[in-house]
Amino acid sequence: MDSYKTLNLTKIKISVYLGLSILLSLPTIVVGEKILFALPILFIIMLSFVFGDRFILAIIIIALFTLVGEFTKSLRIVIQLSSIGLLTYLFLSRFGLKFQNYRQIPKSLVYTLILYFLAIFISSVMSDYPSLGIPIFIRQLVFIVVVYLFYSLIINDTDISNYINSIIIVSLILVTISLWFFISENYTLLDLVSINRVRVSILITNMEALTNFYVISFPFIVTGLLIKKNKLNRYLYYFLIFYISLGLILTMSRSAILGIAVSTAVIFFLLRRKIFFSFLFALTIVVLIFIFYEPLNELIYLVFRFEEGMSQRDLIWQMSVEMIKDHFLFGIGPGANNYVMLNYFPYMLDNYFGKTLIYFAEVSGGVNVSHNIFLTFFTELGVLGLIVIVTIPILFFTIGIKTIIKYRNSSQEVYYLIIALFAAGVSVILRNFFNSIGILYIGGITTDLPFWLMFSSLIYFYNKPLPENQV
Repeated sequence: MDSYKTLNLTKIKISVYLGLSILLSLPTIVVGEKILFALPILFIIMLSFVFGDRFILAIIIIALFTLVGEFTKSLRIVIQLSSIGLLTYLFLSRFGLKFQNYRQIPKSLVYTLILYFLAIFISSVMSDYPSLGIPIFIRQLVFIVVVYLFYSLIINDTDISNYINSIIIVSLILVTISLWFFISENYTLLDLVSINRVRVSILITNMEALTNFYVISFPFIVTGLLIKKNKLNRYLYYFLIFYISLGLILTMSRSAILGIAVSTAVIFFLLRRKIFFSFLFALTIVVLIFIFYEPLNELIYLVFRFEEGMSQRDLIWQMSVEMIKDHFLFGIGPGANNYVMLNYFPYMLDNYFGKTLIYFAEVSGGVNVSHNIFLTFFTELGVLGLIVIVTIPILFFTIGIKTIIKYRNSSQEVYYLIIALFAAGVSVILRNFFNSIGILYIGGITTDLPFWLMFSSLIYFYNKPLPENQV
């Protein structure tokens, strides 16, 4: 009897081992020689068991921002769904279905988001193209859920630093690949300032979306340089400034340079007032020298593309204003810009600028190209849309300033972190006077998530009670 049981157990074990062997062989059979590409994934999975949730979140952020560009469209949906699935798993494993434990959001922001979705719904119903609003509504709802998941997974300051470091890593990856492309294509510095200038944008083909990572990374590097006393750390931060500056040179984005200048000024004004006035004075002198000294005048004229003026933004803004006049209350409808814009062209369609704008409309997939976030919301969502997009920056400034005041007597590391979060958000908001990327509605996860990671981090500090000795 015992031998019979032993025989049965042996058969069961052999069956289990055989089944596992077949199961483990399937990837090799299906993928073939490309199985080696799975090794980095297996390595990342192993590291996640060692370093825990923070490592997984860092990998999710880096993957979302580097593996879903124009050159990896086939991977985009896989990466995004996998990332959302992992975020949901981490959220449920931590909070489960106990709704009372879910992280609270400021009511003013909740009401603004409700108004936002209401504006999309009403504008879609009143539009000549109502069906176009459905995918936008769903996409933006998913985006807000993703932002909330990231916000909820912030447990302490280290989690926020993890988010920031991940964004800086993304910036370094983008600069490295851009430099590699610049060198491999045998470009020179003269190509950057010639009439037919080269502007390098790899992985993320939208120049403003790519430089958004440089703009957001810079304030944290500057504050890190101010706070670090160790020479080795300071050299590291100097190198990061130099390296990201190389990325800026390759893109020559004027709005990005302006955003970085403003965020640096904000940091110096709040943390180093003497340096701020010295910085302002030095900047004024440099500008005057470049204006009145002829050779430098020509150089700065080329580098900052003054011959392009507003790069036809003034004509685009004029076109958006005409749309608003005709669709003041409800807008033209979300996603309808491609179908309506041709009726408002301020020049002939076969004109160079007309062809350029048509090309922009084609490559953007119908996204509004107003190049101003306020005009974008006003043209597509009407008065309610304008109220929403004006309210979001107001909320950011209100929460940011209150948080800075609240933590001014806290530790230097925490206070400097909050200042950098605020400065990064200010620079993104400022840039949106000249483009429509980085806050809400236009870009989605790749372009808008960095700003909301900054905003949600500020909200975390805003809601977090101070220790009794600091109240």
